[in-house]
Amino acid sequence: MLRGDVVLCQLPMPSMRLTQFKLRPAVVVSKNTNNRRLDDLIVAPCTSNISRSQEPTQYLIEGAELTSAGVIVPSAVRCEALMRIPKTMILRVVGHLSIRAMTAVDACLKDALAL
Repeated sequence: MLRGDVVLCQLPMPSMRLTQFKLRPAVVVSKNTNNRRLDDLIVAPCTSNISRSQEPTQYLIEGAELTSAGVIVPSAVRCEALMRIPKTMILRVVGHLSIRAMTAVDACLKDALAL
């Protein structure tokens, strides 16, 4: 998997004490060197709840980008909710974000992490 890939994965639900999982898309944000050599990835989960998508820590996937990202409805990439997950929890790659979109995601990550 590569940085910028949109993957369908099983993510733990924090509200359920990490004992239940939900199938949802996420964007791989860890660097490619680590993606190749480690068993885990760092992902930013996506949500169809776009009510907070104007916040500086979220990137909205919409319009023509929906198709290349492989998501069906407008979705917010939640850069404030990063997760480290094992590759075994990835079901498949459904799409990829453009260079322009990843530049925007990078800005959201910087804001979320105060970098």
